[in-house]
Amino acid sequence: MSKYRDQILELLTDGRPNYISGQTIAEKLNISRMTVKKTVDQLKADGFSIDSIHNKGHQLNALPEAWHTGVLTSIFKHQSLIEHFQAYPTVDSTQQVAKKAILNDDRTMLILSDEQTAGKGRFKRVWQSSKGKGLWMSLVLRPDIPFSMLTTFNLFMSLAISEAIQSFVTAKVEIKWPNDIYIEGQKVCGFLTEMVANADGIEAVICGIGINLNHNVDDFEEALHETATSVKMHAGKNVNRYAFLEQLIQRIEQRYTQFLTEPFTTIKDEYVERSNIWNKQLRFTEGQQQFYGKVVEIDDQGFLHVVDRNGDFHRLMSADIEF
Repeated sequence: MSKYRDQILELLTDGRPNYISGQTIAEKLNISRMTVKKTVDQLKADGFSIDSIHNKGHQLNALPEAWHTGVLTSIFKHQSLIEHFQAYPTVDSTQQVAKKAILNDDRTMLILSDEQTAGKGRFKRVWQSSKGKGLWMSLVLRPDIPFSMLTTFNLFMSLAISEAIQSFVTAKVEIKWPNDIYIEGQKVCGFLTEMVANADGIEAVICGIGINLNHNVDDFEEALHETATSVKMHAGKNVNRYAFLEQLIQRIEQRYTQFLTEPFTTIKDEYVERSNIWNKQLRFTEGQQQFYGKVVEIDDQGFLHVVDRNGDFHRLMSADIEF
């Protein structure tokens, strides 16, 4: 495999939808045109859709299905949130990889994988992470904030994720407080936020995100056929994962900046409008306590106010909610 593969792939991605000449690539990388040709030929043999025309150069027709460093490098040039990324064909869990990666690295970073063999959601539930079908990632952020602000972090992030999904589908994308995303009553995304801290404060926030992108109904276990969905099932066509990731990171960057600089009250109305928990009898599990009730409101700190069947009031910071 050519050591220039990722650099040439980056230049081809940068150049889309235009052609870039072999001479230009050779000069930028200080290599021979023959090396460029051999590398491009190898990329074609590996399944990349590249047109090569004499006196015009090379054109990358479509972004690939799998994660490739060169393409990701090109995409991440246009944002300032992520300082470092790692992409894998398969991992046990991007969240576990992220936890190890931050031990000797204080950068913001993104961990991506085509597949997870032991993905976990909230409350250690198994998260099905089919190879090549979804967006399986963990985002490491470094907010310089007091612990008290973390109660609303998930609310800003869930808005960002729902907006990214909404840009690919027409059906309304909704949020089940605090961090599940639904389309027409079926779950399309869940995410898990974990904090790394010491006595001096927060070192990192690791946000593990799993989004069902290109699943068909038969890609889910039979038990999930009625409760799970994918972006593709509502968009009516496959979603390119690079295009989706670029949109997602853009939305997260916007909402994260807002989280750092503005109170939850600035987005509260938006969040309430996207929420799917109103006017329903729901089952709440908080620790060992379980009860049925209705949501009254989300307060200015992001806590959920619930009145149970007995008329008792509950103010919840985090809970498992079932319809």
